[in-house]
Amino acid sequence: MLSMDQLSLLVQDHLHDIQPARHYHKWTIKSSDIGGRGLFATEDIKSGELLFVDHPLVYGPRSGTTIQQGCTVCGKMDIDTLFRCNKCGLLLCSHQCQNSNTHYDDCIVISGWCSKVSSENISDSLLSRCLAPIRTLSLPEDQQELLRALQAHTLPQHGSEIKELKEYFDISSEEEQLLTLAVCILDANAFQIAVPYGRKEMSMRGLFPVSSLMNHNCVPNTNYNFNNECHMIVKAVKPIASGTEITTCYSGLLWGTPARRLHLFKTKHFWCKCERCNDATERGTFLAALKCFDTNCSGSLLPIEPLNPTSAWRCLTCGLRVPNSNISAIQSALGSLIGSLNFENVAELEKFYLNRVYKYIPKTNQIVIDLQCRLIWELGEVDGCRWHELSESQLALKESLCRSTLVTVAALGLGDTHLRGLLLYHLHAALAERARRFPDLYEELKAEIESTIEQSYNILKGDISSPPDLELRHQYLGLGSDKPHEERFFILDKKPTP
Repeated sequence: MLSMDQLSLLVQDHLHDIQPARHYHKWTIKSSDIGGRGLFATEDIKSGELLFVDHPLVYGPRSGTTIQQGCTVCGKMDIDTLFRCNKCGLLLCSHQCQNSNTHYDDCIVISGWCSKVSSENISDSLLSRCLAPIRTLSLPEDQQELLRALQAHTLPQHGSEIKELKEYFDISSEEEQLLTLAVCILDANAFQIAVPYGRKEMSMRGLFPVSSLMNHNCVPNTNYNFNNECHMIVKAVKPIASGTEITTCYSGLLWGTPARRLHLFKTKHFWCKCERCNDATERGTFLAALKCFDTNCSGSLLPIEPLNPTSAWRCLTCGLRVPNSNISAIQSALGSLIGSLNFENVAELEKFYLNRVYKYIPKTNQIVIDLQCRLIWELGEVDGCRWHELSESQLALKESLCRSTLVTVAALGLGDTHLRGLLLYHLHAALAERARRFPDLYEELKAEIESTIEQSYNILKGDISSPPDLELRHQYLGLGSDKPHEERFFILDKKPTP
């Protein structure tokens, strides 16, 4: 086990590859009460301030029960162009990717193993799951040292894919040991890497060693995004006082407490006990609330002991107490109901949201919030629901959903997260479309059109997953724009290709 000083030196060397030292002098690595080690502010940090820019030791397709088929170099998912390398069995989309340095390094490792079967019989799904761990075998010694310094899961279910891999290849015990350790470290620390806005690409995960030292909080004080070089940019989303631990979030920000805590237990093997988890109402957002079982009562059910996963629930209005088994049955039924929806059918989602969902759960429930976000992302953005195709009621619905979800984000105290930036962008877009349709309303809407795109731009600029017309909207419709009125709205008819 490395000392804190030794780990700090490895971290500084790692960060120094892509950024000057001035960006990481305001924090240090220390023991954490949350878990193991953590990052702590050594000076007061302002909201929006850059903390560090991390880069992955390794990256590769995400691991899971369902593996997407895609190119193992660029991530493209065009099934018609995919083919297998005849040496290593990895999926590729083009000769350019096959001849890349990335594939060369992968192929050297895999084809260097003695194969027990022909390459066409090797599971491409398994190779995708194992690719990020396989890439750790090519790391230089100092980066392997940093890899070994990171926390690893120890439960027996982690590392099973390497046992499967050995059914296809003869792998030395030394390499098997490192591969298994890499899987356990990736499962504990990897971050999903964002893809460009609107693109269909295979989901990737990356091992960002400095970011992995941040502990979890359900109301984190940082936000991260990715640039086109696969760098992870970590910024403060609210002021962080000197001595405060710097945190991130390992779960969905808009999930209710029971869902967040169960996800964290299953994937990270701990039960979160943060301030938000201790508050059954989640700062008055009631994201986990269910409708009271008494049909004559309009109250909401919440867990009596929010940190106890088997707690009974109680209605805040009439006091009705409901056993946890009944709550679990309702939640399971709701999951099946939502699972039956076709999320690619915007009309179906809109109809379910407007006419059915409130029969089962209160409007504050995380399922409702999730449906709101899905509709926000789709309305105006997908074929059949482009801006010029939206009805007045759909345009009004989108604006209303943006405002409602922004209120929830603000109530949780999440600060200037990526989520808030996207919501502000979509609210701006809805307001701009209304002003385009009704020019007489522009002066009335101008201040909010400008402020929403200004705030969104400040949060999302440089983010690979930001909307492709963010820069244009900021230039033409933002604060201080000197464009003639007719030019400002001309850009709304010209959607840049992602």
